[in-house]
Amino acid sequence: MTDTVLVSGASSQIGVFLLPRLVEMGFRVLAFSRRAPASSVDVSNAVRWMQPPRDTVPAKHLVSCGPLAVACAIAETCTDLERVVAFSTTSIRTKAVTGNAGERAQMAEIETEERRLAAICAHRNIALTLLRPTLVYGCGLDRNISLLAQFGHRFGFIPVAADATGLRQPVHADDLADATVRGLVSREPLRLESAACGGSTLSYREMVERTAAACGRRVRALGMDGRLLSFLVRLAAMLPPMRGLNPEMVRRQGLDMVFDDSALREALAWSPRPFRPVPADFAIPARAQALQLPG
Repeated sequence: MTDTVLVSGASSQIGVFLLPRLVEMGFRVLAFSRRAPASSVDVSNAVRWMQPPRDTVPAKHLVSCGPLAVACAIAETCTDLERVVAFSTTSIRTKAVTGNAGERAQMAEIETEERRLAAICAHRNIALTLLRPTLVYGCGLDRNISLLAQFGHRFGFIPVAADATGLRQPVHADDLADATVRGLVSREPLRLESAACGGSTLSYREMVERTAAACGRRVRALGMDGRLLSFLVRLAAMLPPMRGLNPEMVRRQGLDMVFDDSALREALAWSPRPFRPVPADFAIPARAQALQLPG
């Protein structure tokens, strides 16, 4: 198989796992990054890094692991595209009624870009598989589970609201990469819009406890009053490493955020792993690091 796959957001955690899977399947990969130099960089015989293209690039496949606006621009200019797999987020559903204005604006923008990409693909008869993962983890690049693990490893505990009973379905980035490749090589193009969840449904507190167990040292989940934890989150958000945190995150710990992705699992015979992280899930694997943009 010598088809070319365009990958935007190739340095994201999904991209980290996707590139080696594509190479193993015999694809040639053009990996896009705004951090790439003006001249393209070949990191192997099969993977070339370059800045997002402004003109058409001959390729049948596009995988978007980054901003959907970039995917829209590529889909509009690349005339040979037949299949697009694009990742969005379930947060456009779970944060629809958030009390944080910044979150609402961000989710509205993502939803607008979803509709724009769908319209482009429909107009050009491109098969679009639009996937919305929830709580992606796997190589330490996320700002959810990995942030909890980093905090726990540093301080010996992970704070959690006392009523953190809301259900979650964290999904490993490598499983999402697996689903992507299955979609690209399927006999019939997959036209589907779906959530993409992990193999476990567990409470937020259980998720924190399993994360704590994977920290590589003794770490405990520390239950706290929700109001006190919200106050501490406000203070923590003033520190540069913690920017982006807000009290809404504490409130959501008590809310169920579960989704039905049965259509995706059936269509691709896809079976994501249960959530039982290990220390290796918070670092980029060597085989993937070798295909990333140098530096």
